[in-house]
Amino acid sequence: MKNKWLFRLGVLLTFLLIVFFAAGYFLGNVPIASKLLGTNTPRDLGVEISTESAADGLAALRKPLTTSELQAIIQNPLIYTRVTGSLTNEQASSMLSLGDIPDFPVKFVQVKFGEGGQVEVSGVLDVAGLQEILEDYGVSGGIVDTVMGIVKTAKWVNVYAAGTLSISNNVVTSDLEKLEIGRISVPLGWVESNTDSILNGIGNSLTSEGYNIRSMTISQGKVNFDMDRPLASISPWLKFVTPE
Repeated sequence: MKNKWLFRLGVLLTFLLIVFFAAGYFLGNVPIASKLLGTNTPRDLGVEISTESAADGLAALRKPLTTSELQAIIQNPLIYTRVTGSLTNEQASSMLSLGDIPDFPVKFVQVKFGEGGQVEVSGVLDVAGLQEILEDYGVSGGIVDTVMGIVKTAKWVNVYAAGTLSISNNVVTSDLEKLEIGRISVPLGWVESNTDSILNGIGNSLTSEGYNIRSMTISQGKVNFDMDRPLASISPWLKFVTPE
């Protein structure tokens, strides 16, 4: 499943949240009850979601917004491949929240960029797709059964993560500083001891799907990027294309 939605993200930050959750959660033997999952409202980062911001983000990524732009890309895919620019908090959050991303298990996404590569991500995770995500990332069957046994009564689970992130020549560098599932903080010991293998896996997945990320850096209020991307990354955003 991960290969179906990874290359369609357009913005890569929420993918990191899912990977860290899939790889590290429940490995710290945290006692948890269903009422602690907090399935009501995700943490509000103060980022406004709107169709206007999503469209502005698509324009910043040079995604087609008109039928003539789409037709030009179909006729010459090379004009779409390379993209440089930046996305704001509102643009990245709106694209992830409103895009038709197949099998993307997080809703109501808010992404907030800060100084020094800092980033916060919040949203609501669809529990129905959690088992397959865990299995995709090689979590052992016993842990998968334990996780699913705990969350089986919930349909959605709030998630929040904070840390730093950058990518240079397809090498992902990240330091996860805080992870919350529902109303509890998750111990990061297992994640910290396996960070290199997790981040290497992310980088390998990106390149295998056709991405070549020369750089992605975070500064106050925006993420900056210079990358090549596959033609298939257009798919989730086709509903924004309008006839002329």
